[in-house]
Amino acid sequence: MARSLTLTDSTIQVLTTAEAKQHLRVANSADDSYIDNLIFAATKMAESYCNIQIMKTSCVQIADCWEDTFELYQSPVQNSGEISVESIKYYDGDNVLQTWAVTNYIVDNSYTPARIGIAPDKTYPTITRRLNSIEIKYGSGYENSNEVPKLLKQAILILVGQWYENRQEAIVGRSVGTIPMTAMFILDRYRIRNFGLSLC
Repeated sequence: MARSLTLTDSTIQVLTTAEAKQHLRVANSADDSYIDNLIFAATKMAESYCNIQIMKTSCVQIADCWEDTFELYQSPVQNSGEISVESIKYYDGDNVLQTWAVTNYIVDNSYTPARIGIAPDKTYPTITRRLNSIEIKYGSGYENSNEVPKLLKQAILILVGQWYENRQEAIVGRSVGTIPMTAMFILDRYRIRNFGLSLC
């Protein structure tokens, strides 16, 4: 399993403020900043639940051995195919940082989560026995919000609506879940189950 993953948030939102306001039936601009915060939070909740990146995100995955690199965590949305490996670096047998040539490995976007495999007739290089000996930098997610599946957008809108109408975790006489069941049913279609990964 990968040991850690660092993410750099995308600057592109899945939803526009106008799209969220239409869903919320809000006509004025008084809550625009608050609604934008809800869009950001709802997107992060959806990504965390599904173990995916929706909009283009820079990822750095750290591993101790080559077996830890077989899967790229926080893959893009299923069937989007939008994942690009920028570099794979490792500490060789002499504890010197090296960059693994792209001709030595294959990125498989047809698998969920995306994975890295060895190219034909190639072998894994020797790495030094140390912690965090391998670093993979890759981009994951859609470049354009118009490409995001409508179902996924709807799940995020449901979360935004839930949090906009119910601003506390619990309301007297009502039960308010963190993720509404309707949104959860939608998100389950996109969920990738990963184990043992710590985010930093």
